[in-house]
Amino acid sequence: MGQNDAKTKDSKRKHVRYDVSDDCRLRASITIRSSDSATASKDWPGTLVDMSAGGAHIRISLGAVAYIGDSCTLHLSHQGVKTELRGVLAHYVCSARHSVCGVKFDDFSTGWDKSYQPFFKAIIASTTLKGGPAGSDAPGRYREEYSGPGHAKLVVWRDGSPERALLGFEYTMVRYTAVLETVGADMFKNKEKVSFKAAEGGMALSRAQEADARWEFSIAASNLPKALEADIRRLLRLVS
Repeated sequence: MGQNDAKTKDSKRKHVRYDVSDDCRLRASITIRSSDSATASKDWPGTLVDMSAGGAHIRISLGAVAYIGDSCTLHLSHQGVKTELRGVLAHYVCSARHSVCGVKFDDFSTGWDKSYQPFFKAIIASTTLKGGPAGSDAPGRYREEYSGPGHAKLVVWRDGSPERALLGFEYTMVRYTAVLETVGADMFKNKEKVSFKAAEGGMALSRAQEADARWEFSIAASNLPKALEADIRRLLRLVS
């Protein structure tokens, strides 16, 4: 495919696609109103491939029978929070191991995106993180910064040893910031010590808001890009 072909293909996409990690805790399934009576309206569990403001791709079993233009419903859930997104199959591709459904959400459903946005924005705030400034900010301590769109930012501190062990982090996601000031040997205690505050203004949270913040952190911390060091991804996943 030439450069001009690539530009043409990209220009046809109305929305940016954001990758979803295979390790992401976000659960997904799809119900397809297929003309095949044996599989019509069956809920197929799958793995999200990517998400956009207007659609998503989900990888499902080869047993599903579907056709482009079929109506469908994408189901997303995490820790008891669920949403259903109605749409149509814009793409349906089969490989030797699975099928990939490209779902275009129904633009005519009023308020369809309200429950979708918390899921979608948590994915954006994680998968888009890229390395930025790094260096010593105090004697024997090193600071690494990773930034994404808006105010999404992950700051990590390491010690001065040759292993550069992790000391702590501050992760500003969408609505909230997760902070672990000191990393210890016990991951259960580390998880208990993670604190949360508002992403803008740093205000303290109510109990309900803190539960919401932990929900957001759980998704984002499980969807960090592979470009980040493995010890960072492991720590945030274990304490989220």
